[in-house]
Amino acid sequence: MRLINWNIERRGPHTWQAASLVSEIHSLQPDLVVLTEAHLSSLESLGGHVLSHRGYGVGPKTDSERLVLIWSKAPWTDIPLPPSLADLGGAVLGKTEIDGRAVYCFGICIPWHMAPTSPPGEKTQPWKQHELFLDQLGPALDALSHLHPLIVAGDYNRRMPRAWGPHKSYEKLEAALTGLDVVTRGSLAPLDDMTIDHVATRGDLRPTHVRALDRKDASGRARSDHFGILVDFD
Repeated sequence: MRLINWNIERRGPHTWQAASLVSEIHSLQPDLVVLTEAHLSSLESLGGHVLSHRGYGVGPKTDSERLVLIWSKAPWTDIPLPPSLADLGGAVLGKTEIDGRAVYCFGICIPWHMAPTSPPGEKTQPWKQHELFLDQLGPALDALSHLHPLIVAGDYNRRMPRAWGPHKSYEKLEAALTGLDVVTRGSLAPLDDMTIDHVATRGDLRPTHVRALDRKDASGRARSDHFGILVDFD
């Protein structure tokens, strides 16, 4: 089973950046794709099925923008999440089938450290919205402990292990992910760089290959401000 996780920096479906990113994703033949800062039709050319979440209601967004989008070749069963979580960032959860086996995919976008603070109009406080989301993520994952295998992928907005930022918020992240295996920790080949877009699992999924996908195209042009992540599972 192959998963690709990428933040595509709000690139519209008709931009060259999105076309290049989607072309590469398609060429890699994934079974699951998690996009953050995407558009509802970002993966339309792949066929398949999507679930998405518009994201919390702070900051300007076009009608087509989705903070989180998950894609599968097979249909999804949408699994409701607590509003206390979804209203604080980006979160969508679905069940699909891959080679006849049920797989649960939880796509998230944890607000970045300077994300506008809820409610709208309140002065932005660094890390506050990030931490509010994490305070709800742990209990939500505990409530989903019966779902196996579970993949939690998306934009975590933190390097793992911690590279910068307050210890408090990093400790909240690690606590929220108790019982999950973060397979994207540390520097990733071939870019020799640490990511803020992670893949964590619970259950009997065993990663056999993890690598970074270049944010630049073949001519050196930046397609996104994030590089992508590819994970193969046994």
